[in-house]
Amino acid sequence: MTLSVRYGQLLSVCITNDDLERQLEVDEACFVCYDILLTAVTMDRCAHRICGSCADELLERSCPMCRVDFVSVTVDADTRRRMGEVPARCTNLCGFQGTVHDVLQHRKSDCPSQTVYCRREGCSSTVERSKLDQHEDQCGYKKVTCPCGFKTTKMYLDRHLATECAAQPIPCPVGCENVIERAKVVTHVVQECPRTVSSCSVPGCGFVGRADDMAAHSVAVAEKHVKLLLHHATQLKLELASGKLKRSDASLVYGRIEAMTFTIPDLKRKITEGSTAFTSPECMLFNGKWQVSLQKDETTGWHIYLCLVSRALPLHLKVMFLLLAPGQGEDHGISMTGKVEVSENRKYGAPVTIANLMDYSEDSRLMIKALLQEVSATVV
Repeated sequence: MTLSVRYGQLLSVCITNDDLERQLEVDEACFVCYDILLTAVTMDRCAHRICGSCADELLERSCPMCRVDFVSVTVDADTRRRMGEVPARCTNLCGFQGTVHDVLQHRKSDCPSQTVYCRREGCSSTVERSKLDQHEDQCGYKKVTCPCGFKTTKMYLDRHLATECAAQPIPCPVGCENVIERAKVVTHVVQECPRTVSSCSVPGCGFVGRADDMAAHSVAVAEKHVKLLLHHATQLKLELASGKLKRSDASLVYGRIEAMTFTIPDLKRKITEGSTAFTSPECMLFNGKWQVSLQKDETTGWHIYLCLVSRALPLHLKVMFLLLAPGQGEDHGISMTGKVEVSENRKYGAPVTIANLMDYSEDSRLMIKALLQEVSATVV
């Protein structure tokens, strides 16, 4: 007797005469296949019994033993019950003993040596039950989630990481030594990579080189740059005075973006205890020292501030603060209106509600990210 089940784990559950603990009596064996009559059926004209599978395979509607034609067969429940009680043992090397029904149930649910299907959808592999968990953990059809949030199967994860994953670190395509998340490669190449080739920003200079070369160039030809800039400024004044230069000829240019993150531990507790000011350590950005602070004013409430601690020259920036969301939630953005001319020892801020501060504090820790984008102007 054989049972087969797909995705319910079982490949096959069999009982053969080799599994029995005693020889079968004549009336206990099918006279077609000689196996135990565990699925016995009786033919209506002659009352001979054969197993159900043999009855299904008969080419003619006649008894294989006496050749009497029959119209139908009926389930022989009494014989099936008696055959289920015949002593048997599991021959899968596990040593289990019991009745035929016990052995079938054992192989269906417990036998560690029974061959079963992998339960992963799409997988057709078969393994011993004792090795099923190990196989399914390594199975290519196992559903996994990439750190970027993309859901796929284990067999396709490597391809996703190699070609698509936005969070996957990859070497800089220009050839510097940095390893960057795929989603940030374009920003790195355009704004940060020391091997990216760019033109000198001084009008009329014409020098082209990489970041290291550009730094050395700026020092080497500083005097020339001053003369070029003075000449350019004079030319702009002449064009303004003569009416050749119009407002529409000028436009804003947004440059590189830099960021700093400020973490405030135990924020909820400290606010409850009466703290009203939190200041970050100094951070180097745009050749200057910066700080971010969170402060409470008795009249206007809480504000996030950006402060330029020290820098030789002022800077025009577009500024945004982000309250970083715990887990996988969305960050809360707070933008400062328009562009800001940032000078040394001055702070520039935006209001924030106490509700947002509390909502975005994970385990009482708040993370604030300041995004700074350089802003300049160009004249066509």
